[in-house]
Amino acid sequence: MRDRGIGSGGALPWLNQRITGIVLTPILLTHLLTMHRYHKHGLAWNDVIALLNKPYWKVLEVSFLVLALYHAVNGGYSLAQDYVKKPGARLTIFGVLMLMALALLAFGLVTVFSIKQPV
Repeated sequence: MRDRGIGSGGALPWLNQRITGIVLTPILLTHLLTMHRYHKHGLAWNDVIALLNKPYWKVLEVSFLVLALYHAVNGGYSLAQDYVKKPGARLTIFGVLMLMALALLAFGLVTVFSIKQPV
């Protein structure tokens, strides 16, 4: 067996999984500590709306969404490649993962970009 290095087919997804995991960690913490602050009477919805009306937060939330979906699909497909032996089954799993990711991406983008400050 010949060692082909990064061209072997598994090194780049492995590296991307680690990079997205590292990048997601501070974004996730920022998201949790900012968007999910609990107050005496529950979630501060007006504060969340105010934050999402600022371009910086929209970029952060969309980045979080895209990176998390990529991380999830890459991880799920890596598991399928490791444990599912039939190529047709792997393709089906990849297709389902992509459909779910696209649906969640659409839902997330609509959510982020449809939030407006109440009048």
